[in-house]
Amino acid sequence: MKTILCCFVSILLGISATRAQILKKIKDKVNKAVDKTIDKTIDKPAEKPAEKPTAEPTKEKEEEPKTNETAEVKKVDAGTSSYKVYSKFDFIPGKTILYFDNFEKDNIGETPEGWMTTNVAEVVKIEGLEGNWITLNAKGGARNIIRNKKQSWGDNYSVEFDIFMDPEEKRSGNDLYIILANSMGKLVTDETLLGNNLFNEDAIMIAAGIERTGEVFRLTTGKGMGSNSAGGKKFSDEQGLKLLITMPVHISICVQGKRLRFWWNNKKMLDVNSAISPEAIPNLLAFTAHYNTNTKFYLGNIRIAKDIPDTRLAFEQGKIISNLLFFSGTAKLKPESMGALYDVSKVIKDATNTVKIIGHTDSDGDDALNMKLSNQRAETVKDILVKEYGIDESKLTTEGRGETQPIADNKSAEGKAQNRRVEFIFKPEADTYIKPATTPSGANAKASEKTAKPVASTQPETSGLNNAPGTLSLQSKLLNIILPFTQIMKGENNTYVLLASKEEGNNSENYLQITFKPIAGKLAPGTYNFNELNQKNPSYGIKELPEITGTKSVLYYGAGKKPYISSFVPFFSTEHESKYYASSFAHNPPPPLPECKLVIESVKEGKASGYFVMGIKTEGNSPVKIGDAMTRTFTGKYGGQMKGMFKDIPVY
Repeated sequence: MKTILCCFVSILLGISATRAQILKKIKDKVNKAVDKTIDKTIDKPAEKPAEKPTAEPTKEKEEEPKTNETAEVKKVDAGTSSYKVYSKFDFIPGKTILYFDNFEKDNIGETPEGWMTTNVAEVVKIEGLEGNWITLNAKGGARNIIRNKKQSWGDNYSVEFDIFMDPEEKRSGNDLYIILANSMGKLVTDETLLGNNLFNEDAIMIAAGIERTGEVFRLTTGKGMGSNSAGGKKFSDEQGLKLLITMPVHISICVQGKRLRFWWNNKKMLDVNSAISPEAIPNLLAFTAHYNTNTKFYLGNIRIAKDIPDTRLAFEQGKIISNLLFFSGTAKLKPESMGALYDVSKVIKDATNTVKIIGHTDSDGDDALNMKLSNQRAETVKDILVKEYGIDESKLTTEGRGETQPIADNKSAEGKAQNRRVEFIFKPEADTYIKPATTPSGANAKASEKTAKPVASTQPETSGLNNAPGTLSLQSKLLNIILPFTQIMKGENNTYVLLASKEEGNNSENYLQITFKPIAGKLAPGTYNFNELNQKNPSYGIKELPEITGTKSVLYYGAGKKPYISSFVPFFSTEHESKYYASSFAHNPPPPLPECKLVIESVKEGKASGYFVMGIKTEGNSPVKIGDAMTRTFTGKYGGQMKGMFKDIPVY
C-alpha cells in the first residue's frame, strides 16, 4: 500500500512539474509580448507618465491576449499604425461627449449592467491589449445594443469604437453587422428593441463579409437592408477587399444632417449626402451577425460625441477645444486623433500670433503626475504639428494644467473623457476658464429639478402646476412629482410618444408614456382625445382626428411599489375596477369626458409645450373576483384625476 501511495505521489509531482513548466512557458511568452505591446484604450493616468514619445511610433509586435484569468493565451496582433499613415485622415469627432465606455468598472466574466443582448456578453481582459473589452457572441445572429441612455444624439455627431474577431475562431461564413437605428418612440434602454426594431427601413447597416482567414473581403453599406422593404437601399458594395479583422480595427462614423461618412482605420469607406432620414435620425448603436456565424468578436473604447466643431469659427473666436486621444497614462497620441489635429493644423497656418497649446487631464491619479502628463501631451501635439504638418516651431508654445480646470464632472466616464482635452489658444483674451456648475449626485440628481426658472401654468385645467422648462410636472391626490427627463419622440406608424422619467433611460419605474397620433403624422399644436371620445364625433371614420392611442406608466405613490399608477383613462373615478364588470365579464366603464385630453400648445425650434388632464388607473390593489362558474380576478382601481404640464421639452 505504501509503495502504491509513493508511486501515486510521484506521478502527481511529475504532472505538477510538467504543468508548471508549461505555464512558465506561456507566462514568459506573454510577458515578452506585453513588454513590446502598444496600449489600446482611452487614457487613464498610470502611476508614472511615460516619457515624451517621438512623432513616429515603432512597429508593434504581435500580442498574445487571453479572454479571462483562466483562459488559454490567444495570439492577437495589435496592429501597426503610424502618424504618417493617418496624416491625411479627415475624421473629426464631436466635441461634446455623450457616451463613453471602456468597461473599466465592470466585473470580469459578467455581462455589464445595462448592456442589452440576446446572448451572453462577458467583459474580459485581453493580454496585450489594455483595458477591458466586451465579448460579442455572434452565434445564431445574437444581437447587442450598447448601454447608452441619451435619447438623442442630435443630427451632428460622431461614433467611434474598436472591434476585432477572435483570432482562434477563423471559420467560414462569418458576417458582422454594425447597425445605427432609431428607437422609434421607445427609450433607448428598452430591451424590446432587440427585436425587429433594429431592422426598420431607416436603419443604417454596415455589413462585413469575413473569410476563414480573418480577412474582410466585402463591405456593404445601406439603409433598411435588414427590413422587409425589398432589401432596402444600398450605398456601397465593395468586394475583393483584404481588410484584416483579427486585430483591433478602429471604426469611425460621422453623421451631419443627412450626410453619412464611415472610416475603417484611416481609410474612408463611405461618404453619402442623403443617407440619414431626418425623421428617424439614429440614436442606437447595435451589433449582430448572420445566423450562421459562430465566431466571437471583441468590442471596446466606444465613444459617441455631438457637436462636430466648426474649426474655422472657433479659430476666429480665439480658442479651439479638441478631445484628442492618447494611449493610457502616456503622452503618445492615438493615430485616430490625427484627423482632428490635421483640421487644427490648417487654421494654425493662418494664425498671425503665437499659438498656445494647453494639455488637460481628468482627476484620476496623482495631481503632480497629471500636471506633468498634461504638459508632455501638449509637447507631443506640438512635435506632430511641426514634423507632420510643417508648422513653424517658433509659432507654438505649450503648457500643462493637469486636472485643475475640469469642464465636466469627473464622476462619470463621459465627464472624465470630456476633461481629457487639448486646447489651442489663438487670442490671449480667449484663455479663460469658467468652472462648470455643480451637479447633484446620486438619487438627488435623478429627481432634481432643472436649474432654469420654473414656469407657472396659465391654463385653468392645470392651475397650480409649476415646473422648469424641459421637465414634466404631475399633480394629483395620489402623487405630486416633477419628472426631469421628458421628451416627445417620433414613434411607429405616424405616432409620437410623450415620455417622461425620474431617472434618465429608466422605463421600468417612475416613468409615464403617452402615445398619440397627429393628423397626417405631422406634429402640430392641437387637442388630442381618447378614441372613446373621438367615436362620438360625427366626423369619426370620415376624416382623420388627432388621437391618444395608448398610455402606460409605472409611478409609485405609496411607501412601497404596490399599488402604483399603471395607465390613464378618459374618465374620473375612485372605484375598484371590478365595479365596471358584469358577472359575464362585460365591461361597462364610465362615459369618456371631454376634459380628459392631451393639448400640444406650441411646437417651435425643436421644442414643445402643453398639458394633459386624464383619469388615473392603478394596479396592485386588493384582488376582487367576478363571475359564477368561471371567475376572473381584478386588482385595478381608479385614482381620480391627474394633471400634467410640460414646457419646452425636446422633440426628437
